[in-house]
Amino acid sequence: MKKLYRYLKEYQRKHFDLKLYLITALFIGVGVAFNYTLDFEDSYLDSLRGQFIYWPAMTGWMMLPFLSVVVILRLTGKIENVFASKRFWLIALAGFIILGLDRSFTGYRVMASYLDTVDYRFFSKCANWSSSLLVNVIPLLLIYRIFESERPRSYYGLSIQKTDIRPYFQLLLIAMVIIGIGSFFSDIQSYYPRYAKSGGDKFAEVNELPVWVSVFIYELCYGSDFVAVELFFRGFLIHAFVKMLGGYSVLPMVATYAFLHFGKPLTETISSVFGGYILGVVSYKTENVWGGIIIHMGVAWSMEVFGYLQRLM
Repeated sequence: MKKLYRYLKEYQRKHFDLKLYLITALFIGVGVAFNYTLDFEDSYLDSLRGQFIYWPAMTGWMMLPFLSVVVILRLTGKIENVFASKRFWLIALAGFIILGLDRSFTGYRVMASYLDTVDYRFFSKCANWSSSLLVNVIPLLLIYRIFESERPRSYYGLSIQKTDIRPYFQLLLIAMVIIGIGSFFSDIQSYYPRYAKSGGDKFAEVNELPVWVSVFIYELCYGSDFVAVELFFRGFLIHAFVKMLGGYSVLPMVATYAFLHFGKPLTETISSVFGGYILGVVSYKTENVWGGIIIHMGVAWSMEVFGYLQRLM
């Protein structure tokens, strides 16, 4: 914990500016209020799901907070005019096109004609999570090889060299206590566990499997998605832009990460701002995302466990 505290203290000493943080917080607050008041993403954007236009729509929607905070950084004099840089636009467009594809990907639907209804429902839920390894992680690593060939092979923080994971388990323990308390909120209770909406129990019954097998398969796929999340947000959005934005690359990432949570419970979206900031600072200081992967998977699975427990009460 001392090491994590030192990272935050050092980052704050160099990058904290009250005006900048207040304006950024105001932007995020307005975005959250807009989405949850109008139910924008769920009712409007997601109505395009299954259509080709959903991909560019999601690409633009996710790019909006990133560019908006970069504008704030420019207007407050924290960075140079990166908008005149071809490299900035090439990397940003490539990255967000990948994120848009990841969020809109439905390629697994081709299996609908080969599987019965029960099997396909469970398969599609699992594929929805695990497909990020194919449509997000692999393309991001290709971008790294194209644009970052002169760097040591860190792969946006995926390198396991000099990785000390012990402090992250301490942070995860604290997060689990907070999650346990948060599980009593009605919006969290109605959203978790995600497995309950997967049709896993029926899948296990029809295929004569123990329920724990379907739980294991689903939760493994669910957890794999957070490798992609951490690589994109704490890896790509910070380290691909650190030459242009410096340590301030953490702030556009935080805003974009908040937008990623739209559609989830409001409590979770708000907490994602603080969690994303902490993990972003740690990634910036260590050039490593494995701590974030450990915490994110641990938090996600903890919410599943507490979701189960709440349904038993």
